[in-house]
Amino acid sequence: MSDPAIEWERFERLKEWGGDGLAQQLVEMFEQQTPERIRAIRHGSRPEGREEAVRAAHSLRSTALNLGAVRLAGHAEDAEKALKSGEVSGLEALVAALETEFARALLELVGPPTVAGASEKDRRVKPRIAVVEDNPDNRLLIQALLGDRYEISEYENGKEALAGIAGDPPEVVLLDISLPEMDGTEVLAYLRQIPDLTELPVVALTAHAMAGDRERFIGLGFDDYLTKPIVDEDALIEAIERWRKPAS
Repeated sequence: MSDPAIEWERFERLKEWGGDGLAQQLVEMFEQQTPERIRAIRHGSRPEGREEAVRAAHSLRSTALNLGAVRLAGHAEDAEKALKSGEVSGLEALVAALETEFARALLELVGPPTVAGASEKDRRVKPRIAVVEDNPDNRLLIQALLGDRYEISEYENGKEALAGIAGDPPEVVLLDISLPEMDGTEVLAYLRQIPDLTELPVVALTAHAMAGDRERFIGLGFDDYLTKPIVDEDALIEAIERWRKPAS
């Protein structure tokens, strides 16, 4: 096709960060999860399916951007906006576009790459951070980017994060804003009420960057702010190291 479904520069960046293994895992997750996410989006035409559909569209957008499927990500973003606004008259057309673009992206992504065995990891004691992120492929990506440098505690929702972080505080928390049941700002507010965690460094992660967001999130008590998809490994590490307080 003259108009590729994948921006290969983005996809190749995954291999630079985590090797063929990371890329293959993300493609497999994309192949397995996307049909169910599209079904959930379609069911968003009914009020009782709206909340699940919004989350499915948000997750699909994030996944697609990580893999370089930018048109698919654009359709997912349009679906998310329509679902949030309640203007779902054009939802079926958006679902059809999602199905078409997913098929095109998958056709380009699925191939016969051979994945070399993982090398032995460094067993030195690493500083520990926490990642609160409901999207499993984003957690996998962060693990690939940071796993050699940090020990990572992963949480997929706010309730798990509050229990885990309070019981065993990390040095820095990377906290997604769009979480199920309890969003990132609520999680932060609860963390700040725990006496030993009032100064725990927390970095906001958001997929919907808008003008003024940094100031708003800093005003809410976050220490720093990063946007998704993650495009700069160095910026991510710099943010963690800027706020990390190693034990003396």
